Amino acid sequence: REGVRSALDRDGVECEPTRFAPEGLVITSGNPLRAPLDGTFFVQDEASQIVPLALGALPGERVLDLCASPGGKATAILAAMGDTGTLVACDVRPRRDAHLRETLRLSGARHTRIAQVPLSGPLPFAGVFDRVLVDAPCSGLGTIRRDPDIRWRRVESELPVLAGDQRRLLARAAAVVKPGGRLVYATCSSEPEENEDVVAAFLAETEDFALVDLREDAAGVPGELLDARGLLRTLPFEHELEAFFAAVLVRHR
Repeated sequence: REGVRSALDRDGVECEPTRFAPEGLVITSGNPLRAPLDGTFFVQDEASQIVPLALGALPGERVLDLCASPGGKATAILAAMGDTGTLVACDVRPRRDAHLRETLRLSGARHTRIAQVPLSGPLPFAGVFDRVLVDAPCSGLGTIRRDPDIRWRRVESELPVLAGDQRRLLARAAAVVKPGGRLVYATCSSEPEENEDVVAAFLAETEDFALVDLREDAAGVPGELLDARGLLRTLPFEHELEAFFAAVLVRHR
């Protein structure tokens, strides 16, 4: 981080370390995007940078990032793995897939595979993954601070529909987690219908997974960002971050 900070400073861009994310920088003056991105850094919301910490990927593991585009979390996961093991990064849309490929190319990562997955039905993988991240498509209402127009693009009646899609996506992902493996469900939503309600519905339908209390876990998520159940929850009014959510589940059989 300090190396990037020094390089930006030489270009007249002032920045400071992020409050919670261990590798982030906040730009306070100047424009770091005057030149094309070269993989030295990527633009990503600080709350989004916290989610890969909950996954806790380790060197040599097999990891699946199911909704990976544009690739910011995938690059963070690969960094945690020391670019060893295998990361399979997926998306369902060809255009998003192309964006993902470009991000990973710029990162210089070697131990990664990119796959386009079907919109429904079983995933084309066996249950061999040590860790699976489901950064689920959602209402995006947690980003209303930086995208205020989203309040006019969403209506309450959409939430049950989105939640149904999210439950099905989580169940599909769970099928490819190996025993002892870790499944992370995350959104950029502030709404319980898309967050803890989805997790609760999933757990009510299976006995194979249990919720992890991140307050008792060694993943490295800052304790200030955990709620009373050990779920990751960032809040604009409390943390000055967008409203993100993540729950960690472990497969015990």
